[in-house]
Amino acid sequence: MSLFDNLIILFFLFGIILFSINQSQKNQTSNNESYFLAGKKMHWIVAMFSIVATETSVITFVGIPALSFVDHNWSVLQIVLGFILGRVIVSHFFISMYYKNGIVSIYEVIGQKFGVNVQRAASVTFLITRLIADGIRFFATAKIVQIATGWDIQLSIIIIGIITIFYSSIGGLRTILWVDGFQFFIYLSCGVITIIYIIFYQSVDTGTILNQVNIFSEWINFSNTNSFFIMLFGGALISIGSHGVDYLMVQRVLSTKNISSAKKAMLGSGIFVFVQFCVFLLVGSLIFETGFDPLEQGDVFAEYIKYEIPIGLKGLMIAGALSAAMSSLSSSINAMASSTVIDVLGDKSFDKSIKISVFWGVLITVFCLLIKFDKETPIFILALQIASFTYGGLISLFVLSKLKTTLNSFSVLCGYISSIIILLIMYFNSVHFIYFIGIALFSNFVIIIVVNFYYSLLKNRVDN
Repeated sequence: MSLFDNLIILFFLFGIILFSINQSQKNQTSNNESYFLAGKKMHWIVAMFSIVATETSVITFVGIPALSFVDHNWSVLQIVLGFILGRVIVSHFFISMYYKNGIVSIYEVIGQKFGVNVQRAASVTFLITRLIADGIRFFATAKIVQIATGWDIQLSIIIIGIITIFYSSIGGLRTILWVDGFQFFIYLSCGVITIIYIIFYQSVDTGTILNQVNIFSEWINFSNTNSFFIMLFGGALISIGSHGVDYLMVQRVLSTKNISSAKKAMLGSGIFVFVQFCVFLLVGSLIFETGFDPLEQGDVFAEYIKYEIPIGLKGLMIAGALSAAMSSLSSSINAMASSTVIDVLGDKSFDKSIKISVFWGVLITVFCLLIKFDKETPIFILALQIASFTYGGLISLFVLSKLKTTLNSFSVLCGYISSIIILLIMYFNSVHFIYFIGIALFSNFVIIIVVNFYYSLLKNRVDN
C-alpha cells in the first residue's frame, strides 16, 4: 500500500485519539450514571447514529457485499424490515419500562422481580455473548486490514485494540457516542464512494442490476426460511432481542434526555439501518458487474479495495473498516463494564468502572488473537446465529417480569438455562437460526410454568 494511504490511516487513528481526549476533558465523569449513561443528557440524533454504528459496523462493511455478490441476492432486506418492526415494538413496550425504573443496567429490572441470581445469570449471558460476537467482528475487521494493506493480522488487532481501549475508557459513554457518530459517517461514505467510483469510472449500469435484484421469493412457506413472513417475523424477534433486552443497544437510548428522545433514537436508527444495507448490497452487486474475481467471495469488498480502489481512496476505505470495528468494540467495552459493575459485582461505586472497562477491552482483544474463523459461514449470518441463542430467553425474562404472576427464581433459572440447551440441540440438528428465538420463547415459558407448578406443590407439601 502507498505511503499516502498509510498516512491517511495514521491521520485517522491519531484524530480519534485527540478527539477522545478533547471530549473527556470537556465532560468529566465522576459517577456511574455519567460514565455509563452520559448523564442522560445526550441528544437523540447522536444516540441514533451510535446505535446504527454499533449494530451493523463491520458486519455490514464486510458481510453484506458478500451476500449480494454473484446472484444479486438482496433477500436479507426482508430481515431488515423485521428489524424496523421490532424497533416499533421495543419503543412501545420496553423503553418506558426502563425509564420508569430509574436504572443504569437493564438487567436490574429482572433482579427487582426475580432476585439477584437471575439478574446475574442474564448479565453473564450478555457478557459471554458479547465477548464471542465482538471477538468475531473484531477479527473480521483485522482480516480486511490485512488483505488490503498487507499488515500482519495480529499487529492490526493489537493496534486497533489499544486505541479503542484508550478512548472508550477515559471518557465514558459520552465520548464513545460522539466518536461512534463520526465513525458511522466515515464507513457509510466508503460505501457511497465505492458506488460512485464503479458507476462513473468503470461504467456499470445500475439499471441492469436493479432489474436482476432478488428480494422476495415467497410470501410464506415454513419450509423456506427465505420466505417473506418468516424472515420478517424472525427479523422482528432478533430486533426485539438486540434492541429491547441486549444492554449494548439499550444503553444508547438510556443516555438520552427523556422517553420521547429515546423512542426517536430507536425508531430513527431502523430507517438508517435499512438505507445502510441497501448501500452495501448495491456495492456487492456492482463489484460483480465489473467482472472482478475475488479469491474468496466472503472477502470480496476487501479484495476489491486492495486491487481496484485508487491511491488515496484506498486509505479512506481502510479508515472506514477501522471505524466499523472500533465503534462496535468501544460500545461493547463500556456496556460490558456497566453490566459487570452493576449486575455481577453489585457495586455501584465509580472507582472500579474504568479498570473493568480496560479489563474487558483486553479480554476481547486477546480472544480475537486466539480465534479461528470458519469461512464457510458468512460473517453476517454468524453474528445473527450467536445472538439468536440468547435473545429468546432474555425476552421471556423481561416479559415475565411485567406479569403479576408470582414465579420463584429457581423455576425461572431452570427455564432460562434449559432454553439455551434446547437451542444448542437444535443447532447441532441443523435447525435454521431464524426459528431460534421463537423456540426459546415458547420453551422458556412452558418450562418455567411447569417447574414453578411442581416446585410450589412440593414446597406446600414440605411446609404442611
